[in-house]
Amino acid sequence: MADGGNRRHPPNKRLTWERLQRGWSRDELVNQVAESMRAHGDGESGLTAHTVRRWESGERWPEPRFRKHLVLIFDLPASELGLLTPEEREFQPQEVTVPSGALDAMVSAELRRLLMSERGGLGRQQFLRAAVAAGLSPLLASVAVGEADAAWNGRGHARDPRAVESYANATAAQRALYWTTPAETMWDAALGHLRLGLTLLGQTTTSREGDDPLAAAVAETALLAARIAFFDLGNPAVATRCFEQAESTVDYAGDHALAAAIAAHRAFVPGFAGDGVAAQRHLDVAQAHARFGGGPNLRAWLHCVTAEVHARTGQGESSRERIRQAEHALGTNGTDPEWLDFFSPARLASFAGNAELLAGRHEAAARWLDRSLAELDPQADKQRAVVLLDLAAAHAPTDAEHAASFAHRACDMLSDRPYGAAVERIPAVQQALAGTPAGVELVERTRALRLPAVAVD
Repeated sequence: MADGGNRRHPPNKRLTWERLQRGWSRDELVNQVAESMRAHGDGESGLTAHTVRRWESGERWPEPRFRKHLVLIFDLPASELGLLTPEEREFQPQEVTVPSGALDAMVSAELRRLLMSERGGLGRQQFLRAAVAAGLSPLLASVAVGEADAAWNGRGHARDPRAVESYANATAAQRALYWTTPAETMWDAALGHLRLGLTLLGQTTTSREGDDPLAAAVAETALLAARIAFFDLGNPAVATRCFEQAESTVDYAGDHALAAAIAAHRAFVPGFAGDGVAAQRHLDVAQAHARFGGGPNLRAWLHCVTAEVHARTGQGESSRERIRQAEHALGTNGTDPEWLDFFSPARLASFAGNAELLAGRHEAAARWLDRSLAELDPQADKQRAVVLLDLAAAHAPTDAEHAASFAHRACDMLSDRPYGAAVERIPAVQQALAGTPAGVELVERTRALRLPAVAVD
């Protein structure tokens, strides 16, 4: 790594972050630039990964011909990629003003509408298109999105550290409450807290250089909302919109571990739908960020997520290898973030059991799942219901009555606290027990199980 004394410029964290957000190595960015230059008739690039490293470390400034193609590749303005010199930034026009109250209201309303709109997404381009469609001129729209996206470009209100601390404390409290609070109640609380966080971000000065504690707390809240929508309430469309908000906000936090967790969680959506290619794109982003942050639990969890996605998309052997890598990762060095409370060795065992189950290895699955059931935390009732149903499916081919006993224990839990990720397992158990008296009884038992609806108004 370059010595700080060799730097001629500050490290370009924005360029590094945007590269990682796409899951690209420096070599892959070199290839993207070369393809763009050839496509636009600009000849061969001669660019190397070493030069990209020097751009990111601040040892070298990208030449204009490369800056052009970086803007094209990332589809972001040069200012948002850290490609403008201080002298060039002085040309930014300042003459356009918008009444702050009206802009506050427009930005806040548009943030909320975009978060829950059917089209989803909260990127800069989506905001610009929506603002223009709402009647703002392109220039005023650009100012508006700049205000929301860069928090007033340094002209906003000073941030009260006590407000940030209070918001972060509430985020931590919701994290703890998630495990024991009914999903519909938790959803309403998380969504309200997310809207509050977005409003606070829009009213105060935020740096795009990262390390923003408020942005980190808002991103974590958006991730929690996404997890509730997907795993608890079984609504992948709403979950995707929350994941997109989390990705947008974590940009300001510059938190690689949190960015990795968001990307890996998002991989579950296409992974559960059987789209391995789309899921792998998110997993690549997660792995890229994980190289810069996180500890043994985060690394092991990422291997487990990959194992489940691979198991659900017909890559059984790769899935087993990922479980082995997860076991190894638990013994590596590093410090995990406090918010990583959704993974443990017991949950590794449940990931492994499910992977074996999906591969048709029922005895191996049962061994892993027995271990998980014995080691799960007393508050882990959601995961316990999942493990019980997987155990039912694992035992169904050889002992229908034993399998049904596991399934009924899970149903007892789900009757009190529905959990989408567990309910999603029930059809496989019913199919495995089809044609048996236990199977008929289970169908009747599960008919009344329903997930709460997702309210977004």
